[in-house]
Amino acid sequence: MPELPEVETICNGLKHLIGRKIKNVFRSEKRLRIDSKLDFLKLQDSKIRKISRRARYMIVDFDNNCSLIVHLGMSGKIIHSLDLQGLTKKHDHFICTLDNDSRLIFNDPRRFGFLDLIYSKNLDTYEMLAKLGPEPLEDLFDAQYLSEKLQKKNMNIKTAMMDNKIVVGVGNIYINESLFEAKISPLRLASSLNKKEIEGLVKAIKNILANAISSGGSSINDYVDAKGSKGSFQYNFKVYGNYQKKCTFCSALIEKAVQNGRSSFYCNVCQH
Repeated sequence: MPELPEVETICNGLKHLIGRKIKNVFRSEKRLRIDSKLDFLKLQDSKIRKISRRARYMIVDFDNNCSLIVHLGMSGKIIHSLDLQGLTKKHDHFICTLDNDSRLIFNDPRRFGFLDLIYSKNLDTYEMLAKLGPEPLEDLFDAQYLSEKLQKKNMNIKTAMMDNKIVVGVGNIYINESLFEAKISPLRLASSLNKKEIEGLVKAIKNILANAISSGGSSINDYVDAKGSKGSFQYNFKVYGNYQKKCTFCSALIEKAVQNGRSSFYCNVCQH
């Protein structure tokens, strides 16, 4: 599933479309995970005003006071295509043709993603956004904030950090890498971390996510950016997916555990 760095990369790659007008809209008959609140035809003749990200959601604001919320699910892609022939490919579920005849395409083979068009005034109360925690790269997410959130958490630290009510966008890949950089075992109880460890974890999360964004995200399975190019942060993984490979610091073998249904990778020597 595309995580924060991947969605941020896609948003950054589409910002040159701000100001473009929507000429027409295509929506396939295939059903996605949820149905849109508004008819997508409302987008015709509107202009793109803003493209942003909240957690793993891409938000496109239009000058007709509507906002398109996009979630990529497991296999979704947002592609900006300059193919002027305009051929619709398999699994293209939504296409906006712009005023320069380029196309903005949502393609999702597994259909776990969704697009929802709502009135922009309802963004703050939108069910998928209303209860989200702070963004990890913003100043609000600091050691003091995280310490307050973790002090009574009777669960492992990895699961706690994947709770979007605590902080958004720190998915499985990036919390594995962040815990390794902070030298904290994913098996640790969240409430057991001391002040210094929490400071180190906050710093590691910010560093890992920033570096992943700079690398265009991680392409493990289906992810590509808006131009169809793969990210490269997967070549920097220290633990994720490296089960039984040697730790880059101590040469011990990377171990694996399943926590809350997700695989955790860690070095039992470096991480305590």
